Amino acid sequence: MGRNFGQERVVMCFALLLAAVFTIAVPGFASWDNAMALLRSIAVIGVLGLGMAVVIIGGGIDLSQIVVALVSAGGAALMVNAGFDVSVALLTGLLVALLLGAANGIFVACFGIPSLFATLASALLFMGLARSTVMPSTIINLPPGGGSFLFLGANWSGIPVPVIVFAGCALAVHLFLARTVPGRFIYALGDNPSAAWLAGLPVRWLTVMTFVFAAAIGYLGGLVMVASTAMVDLGTAKSTMVFDVILVAVAGGVSLAGGRGSVASVLAGTMFVGVLLNGMALLDVNSQVQTIIKGSLLLTAIVFDSRLRSQDEEAEQQGV
Repeated sequence: MGRNFGQERVVMCFALLLAAVFTIAVPGFASWDNAMALLRSIAVIGVLGLGMAVVIIGGGIDLSQIVVALVSAGGAALMVNAGFDVSVALLTGLLVALLLGAANGIFVACFGIPSLFATLASALLFMGLARSTVMPSTIINLPPGGGSFLFLGANWSGIPVPVIVFAGCALAVHLFLARTVPGRFIYALGDNPSAAWLAGLPVRWLTVMTFVFAAAIGYLGGLVMVASTAMVDLGTAKSTMVFDVILVAVAGGVSLAGGRGSVASVLAGTMFVGVLLNGMALLDVNSQVQTIIKGSLLLTAIVFDSRLRSQDEEAEQQGV
């Protein structure tokens, strides 16, 4: 845990340094309007990053997260458009998200499919099923009277509601991982699955739970995206957003090997990636160049994580 704390501080310092550079070099970066836009974008990617972190800490990865978020939130939007009560629509969307998350967990825990391949396939499966049945259109617009649904994308006392949602999710996930028995079991599962099984931990149940937990948080992130724009854009599933979410987690110190990381890791990674993306957008950096930069950062974070993991393993073997 110590090396993660150090990495979090380093990444946060980089984020602050990057913000200072953009403040000097980019006109409008330090404006109030841009600060609010930055907070909104950070909130969405941060909520999704929290869900991704839970899965990664448990030793997996979820490439279907964006699809699950869009399909479940899109289902809720369709029900609102059809005249259903907002609360009924939201609960139905949550149920869809939980079912899709459970399906991912079952693919991994019960069928033994590596999470990378299971969620890659399930992303195609879930989106294909949705588009061929209830969501033939790529764009789903919400009516002006979306009611409490649209409140998730508004401001409250001058503070963007998405930021409040992110803060609430961060606190909830921190309490879950650090203060509950299942949360500590997830760390044990990610650190050494074989040892966790020998110790009598419910390995399969824990694996399914990580994907269900991530799907629930992802659904909330999807609702924030939908409420912020009053529409569902299923085309987002084809973007690099899922890799942005992984970058947020890994850059902050969540180890892809599992068993290491925290909410603080996600907060640091979210700040760094959010500032970077916002600055590049203001500079009107070509989308392909942005992709190259993000890919390079993700690769660097993975290599850095691999080196740290090797050092940790060598230290354990030497009894340090």
